[in-house]
Amino acid sequence: MRLSWQELRTIELAQSLERVDDQRALVSQTEWDEATRHAVQAARERGVQRVGAADVLLQRSRAVLARAAGRDATLAALQQPGAQGRWLARGLPLLALLLGLVLDRVANAHRVDLLSPPLLLVLGWNLAIYALLAWHAWRGAGDGHGAPTAFAALQRWLLRRQAPGGNARRSLPARIAADFYLRWSALTLPRFAQQASAVLHLCAAAWAMGLALSLLLRGLVVSYRFGWESTFLDAAQVHAIVGLLFAPLTLLFGLTPFSLQEIAATQNFAGEGAAGARWVWMYVGLLALVVIAPRLLLAAWAGWRQARLARHCTLDVDGSDFDTLRQTLPGDLAIGLLCTAPAQQQALRTLLALHAEHGAMASAHGDRLRLLQPEDIAGAVDAVITWGDAPAPATPTAWQSAPAARIGALDWGPSWVQDGLLFQRLATLLPERQQALRRLGAAWQARSEALFTQSLQALAQHLHACAALVAGDHDAARYAQLLQTLDARLAQLHGLGDAAWQQPRQLPPPNTAAPERSGDGKALAVGTSAGAAAGAAAGAKVGAMIDLGTGGLTLGLGTALGALLGGTAAWAVRNLKKEDQRQEATQDLLHHMAEAACTRYLVLSHLGRVPAEQAQELGARWQAEVTGTVAAHWEALHAALRDYGQGADGLQPLLGSMLRGILQRSFMGQAGEAP
Repeated sequence: MRLSWQELRTIELAQSLERVDDQRALVSQTEWDEATRHAVQAARERGVQRVGAADVLLQRSRAVLARAAGRDATLAALQQPGAQGRWLARGLPLLALLLGLVLDRVANAHRVDLLSPPLLLVLGWNLAIYALLAWHAWRGAGDGHGAPTAFAALQRWLLRRQAPGGNARRSLPARIAADFYLRWSALTLPRFAQQASAVLHLCAAAWAMGLALSLLLRGLVVSYRFGWESTFLDAAQVHAIVGLLFAPLTLLFGLTPFSLQEIAATQNFAGEGAAGARWVWMYVGLLALVVIAPRLLLAAWAGWRQARLARHCTLDVDGSDFDTLRQTLPGDLAIGLLCTAPAQQQALRTLLALHAEHGAMASAHGDRLRLLQPEDIAGAVDAVITWGDAPAPATPTAWQSAPAARIGALDWGPSWVQDGLLFQRLATLLPERQQALRRLGAAWQARSEALFTQSLQALAQHLHACAALVAGDHDAARYAQLLQTLDARLAQLHGLGDAAWQQPRQLPPPNTAAPERSGDGKALAVGTSAGAAAGAAAGAKVGAMIDLGTGGLTLGLGTALGALLGGTAAWAVRNLKKEDQRQEATQDLLHHMAEAACTRYLVLSHLGRVPAEQAQELGARWQAEVTGTVAAHWEALHAALRDYGQGADGLQPLLGSMLRGILQRSFMGQAGEAP
């Protein structure tokens, strides 16, 4: 991850806050999660398809630090570099200039010494430094990562000066600051080394400037005596030394070198007068050429490298420091689905209509799951699921490196009670994404449960309206309207278009027989009830009419619906019209209406998910299941309908228990493994 120095400081400070404040005293876990969600949302708005740690880290850190800084002044101050370091970097060169100007002298106040020890020391020291820098550059240590130990010690000292003192060191902000400084010092040492190098080069240049200024300024009020003196050297030897000393000036700028006669004439500081200005300017030029100019160039070079490090920092977001973030980061998964039959393709469209928005299913945490077919995506996917029992189609080249598994047609898809199996298989294929898959699976299940609850509400409202109708005016047209309203509501909840579910508006023939019942109305044997078989036979003709009327779009489930309801609807309408027998028919009417409502839910909630070859088998099973289940729970159902309005409504949870049991018996036993 590439970022600026200030951005890196923000991220590292947020990491220290997260590490030290494990009790979430300054920033609550809810606020951390909210910052993560907002950062993920912003990344997706920028067009990021798969959000990683690098996409959210900076914005998340800024949001968290904004909250923490508003609650603690120490953390607010830590967001910006300490002022002590800035003042030190600016003040040291100025101090060196003043020291060179005031304290040091190349000679005494009235002499310019050709063999001045201070001058020779300054020149020799700088030449030694240049040789050392060249040696480091030759060894490849000039990238800033081989910073001397002295720089590290200096940096730690500066950072300790910024830390809270006294008892404040034991406070939470102080511990956060200590953790931040510890990691920041290691992270910033290369940049600090370049910054310190720039300051040292400026100090050396400023010292030489001070020396030069001291000569020039004293020359305004002092008449220098210039020359040399030595016990062991003669004029020829001094001439050779001076020629070598001032060779850079004479060679580069064409200046006239000192002659042997001039050197001999100035022995024992015999030179004086206006000629001394030449000697002073030679000294100043030598300092500028050998010390001031090179040091300023080196300072500029170090400053440029320091600025480059500040502008172009790198951060390894795959390290262990960001494990917590990666674990809480919303997953963004693309799952390739290879459907082996048209039934699976239609079921997939139904599933996406129920659970996906804009092609992706999302959790409250921000996780996204896309179920894609080969024509939906040209790139790679995280995993591949082959769905169905027929031979698998060819796997796209871009998908072949992804982990793969197969799910049978009956194992997942026909009903929402099986949907958890998909996430179990994906967790096996993608163990590193288990947390995201767990959240996505929970969101998927919550959506299914919400649809189930809404369906139960629609069923309960319908049955309460039916109970009122039976107890009231026995309006047959009103009952037909109630059935149509229920169908429309269930179809809307489960993403069905009008053409896929609406029945013909004509009622079954009046002479259609009703299912026979046992005399006491108690439970009929599930799956073996004679009443269920009679109901199925009575409604077969009506079921066929439903299938024909919808162009076969019900995949055969119209037969299942009509098998139970074909006789039920006509029988209910006929008995609603028998005013003189309505007392005797009331319970049977409600019984039939409850069967009709439950069957309508079973059919319409699975209409787009069940393959055609399963339709007849499920229809026959539901005939017996609904008849037997309603009979087994009739006393509780009747009591809930009768006592409606006198307290808590017990009808909806009772219907939920009945239908959930039917679904589990119908589908869970068929799957290869339970979800």
